[in-house]
Amino acid sequence: MDNASVYHLGSTVELSGALALWLAVFLRLPTARRSHQQRMLLLAVAGLAGSITVYLDPVTAAINRTFVFAQSCGLFMNVWGVFSSALILDFVLAAVSRRRPWLIYGSMAVTTVALITLNSTIAPHSGCVTSESVPWYSLFWWILVAAHLTGTIPCLVMCVRYSRQAQRDRPLRVGLVLLAGGFLSSTVFWSVVLAFLLARPAWLRALFPLNIGITAWLMTAGTSLPLLLMASRLIRHATALWRLSPLWRDLVGAVPHVALDRPRGRFRETLGGPRSVYLRLYREVIEIRDAILILRDYVTPGTVARAREHVGLLGLPEHRIEPAVVACWLEEARRAKAAGAAPQPNPLDPTSFQGRDLQDEIGFLLEVRRARRLSQSFLSAPSQPTYSTPTYSTAVPDGYGEKITDTLQYQPQPGIQREL
Repeated sequence: MDNASVYHLGSTVELSGALALWLAVFLRLPTARRSHQQRMLLLAVAGLAGSITVYLDPVTAAINRTFVFAQSCGLFMNVWGVFSSALILDFVLAAVSRRRPWLIYGSMAVTTVALITLNSTIAPHSGCVTSESVPWYSLFWWILVAAHLTGTIPCLVMCVRYSRQAQRDRPLRVGLVLLAGGFLSSTVFWSVVLAFLLARPAWLRALFPLNIGITAWLMTAGTSLPLLLMASRLIRHATALWRLSPLWRDLVGAVPHVALDRPRGRFRETLGGPRSVYLRLYREVIEIRDAILILRDYVTPGTVARAREHVGLLGLPEHRIEPAVVACWLEEARRAKAAGAAPQPNPLDPTSFQGRDLQDEIGFLLEVRRARRLSQSFLSAPSQPTYSTPTYSTAVPDGYGEKITDTLQYQPQPGIQREL
């Protein structure tokens, strides 16, 4: 692959990366409003996205054709790069609680004035990085490279440092590593610029767009990771709602007063934002649990023991045994209540399913839903007398003791990067 092919490939990667980065920035705007540090991070990324955008050939050509920047030969893109470096450095210092806005933006203003002065007086057209006429000792480029490295290197170090501390939070760690990769790629770019000024190899010049494109895609991945995690949770919760809907509707039909709202269409239940879908799922899990607690009084310990014997003959995996038992006696309880049977408070304590969080509860209920087809063979089987003395092992294994209430307290979804 010759230099022209590499340059063309790099230009394509650069353009697509810039568009993706701007899209990620705009999609992150609603969530960034709730966190000052996320707003600063997004502002720094937007500055970097602007710096990448002005390096696109069509954008550069359009800028240089304007009256204000005509014959400036890249001055605008370089000044914007200094501004983006100031934003990045401001974010780094704010993250470590040492923000110095007057110092940072004051230095940015001085640097900008120096670059404009140099470009207009002793070093005209020095803003052209591809110009062969720019000497290696050009003060313009040494100042510009130093300004960029002053912003990217501290941010790289900070992202690496905090990613090592985030051992228990894998999404946060991955996001920091991706951002660190983006700042590393930006650091490499400015090192390549310096190397080009010193040696002027043509193949190194051809790598400029590709390097910028890699930077854009890495920053896009790091910035959009919270959006991907949010979308993943939304899909997971909506899928759970869809799968639990038949069980929830049957139990709410048997015990209507446990439902907060009237049942809606199954598809409509899955629509909404991440928070609304999560709360709807949380509510339905609570309502299913409440219905199970009520229906357990419509079966006897003998029925439960018979259900356990029936399930034991099926050779199910251990993690599916208790849900299958619940599914069997639950259908019997629904029939008894529909037939007008009077509830008899169960004298035995229910088996407690101590889930760690809502996901454990959802997993258990999905297994109950899956095992409901086994209840048909249980209901059609002839009732056999159970001669064993009821013990606590034959208690209603509904998996929903009163203690589980504490495990179902609402847990807000993480904003994604925990002040990333």
